[in-house]
Amino acid sequence: MTLEGATVVVTRPRSDADELARALAAAGARVLAFPVVEIAEPADGGAALSAAAANLGRYRWVAFTSANAVQRLLAALPGAARRSGVAPLPGVSLAAVGPATAAALAERGLSPDLVATRASAEGLAEVFPAPPSPGAAVLFPASAGARPTLPDALRAKGWDVDVVEAYRTVPAPPPAASVADQLGSATAVTFASPSAVEGYVMLRDVRGRRLPVPGVVACIGPVTAAAARAAGLAVAVVAPSASAAALVRALDDALVRALDGALVRALDDALDRALDRALDRALDGARAEDRPRPPR
Repeated sequence: MTLEGATVVVTRPRSDADELARALAAAGARVLAFPVVEIAEPADGGAALSAAAANLGRYRWVAFTSANAVQRLLAALPGAARRSGVAPLPGVSLAAVGPATAAALAERGLSPDLVATRASAEGLAEVFPAPPSPGAAVLFPASAGARPTLPDALRAKGWDVDVVEAYRTVPAPPPAASVADQLGSATAVTFASPSAVEGYVMLRDVRGRRLPVPGVVACIGPVTAAAARAAGLAVAVVAPSASAAALVRALDDALVRALDGALVRALDDALDRALDRALDRALDGARAEDRPRPPR
């Protein structure tokens, strides 16, 4: 692995960063944890989420697009269900946007009925079934300001969709100047969501300075990559799937290509210098031959 010796910045909230940090460390990287957003309670204190959790029986499906949404909804379940970790009513199916969200359900003893092959809101919408009858409903617990892609697509299929705010992402406090300096010397920075991109570019250190961006910008998924490019960042790595393992492999491949390119350039430079020296010696020898020789 070419991540040996590389310093990689992880911008995910601390509660979400463990899997990626472990994968990077296993590949030999030094991990610099730098969460740019924090997870906060919903604006209504969780009232709407608690009401939805208490009435899960009215929904045919619950659609999850993040591990945070899983954790928040299960924490809002009525007491007995929350303690057992099992959905309180039969007949409620669970959909996950990708393997990480499915794993969050599995960790709590729940098996998703549907996992998107393509880990994105668009991918989940593609494989989501049609409603069995008019008025069938889906609960979508999400972050405040989540993209409307999934609920819009499900409504277009005929579902009634209740979007409930499960949590908010809020900016992290300004980092110390010494932390900002470490960012500038890092090898790469990783982004797993558009909110992380926005948080990074908007954040200032305690001196009011913009944060330096490491030379390699790596993103999970095309949506995050598009947000990074829109923010003016040069995206070098886009993981083909929304998983920590895929991001680490993509980052490793990119650094291999960068090292190969640097080696080729270094060899070209060394060859050019060697040819220049050889040419200089040849010219010096020719000039020496052309000089008049003293009489004997």
